[in-house]
Amino acid sequence: MKIIILGTPKPKQSARFRAIKNPKTGKTFVSSYQKKEVKDNEKNIASDVEKQLPIGFIPFDCPIGAKILYVFPMLSSFTKKQKEIIENNGIIYKDTKPDLTDNLNKGLFDACEGILYKNDSRVCKVDSVKIYGVEPRIELEIYKL
Repeated sequence: MKIIILGTPKPKQSARFRAIKNPKTGKTFVSSYQKKEVKDNEKNIASDVEKQLPIGFIPFDCPIGAKILYVFPMLSSFTKKQKEIIENNGIIYKDTKPDLTDNLNKGLFDACEGILYKNDSRVCKVDSVKIYGVEPRIELEIYKL
């Protein structure tokens, strides 16, 4: 099953923490939270994925693999030659942030949990690539192992 999510891929940032004082007891405790933009990005991914699923789709509950292509917009600093390579379906790898394993994959897998698969722990094999391209997007292919 192949899903395409249009737009520039965004990393999932680490949870933020804050100290909150209980007004009744006066005790302080630590609470974690995600920024609104991180939550919104996951909601948008989830919505795009749901729209592309066949009617009656049941989330995978077995070992699965994923092939992921993250396509980022070309940089304004690219030379004419670099732009031509990309426009002619050549590949220029993105070797700068965000990193694949901690940020990009985490956000994508969390957003798809409960939609494509019961739990992201079912993902046992991942092949992911970051490149520059004409149309920013995420191409996700999920398959049973």
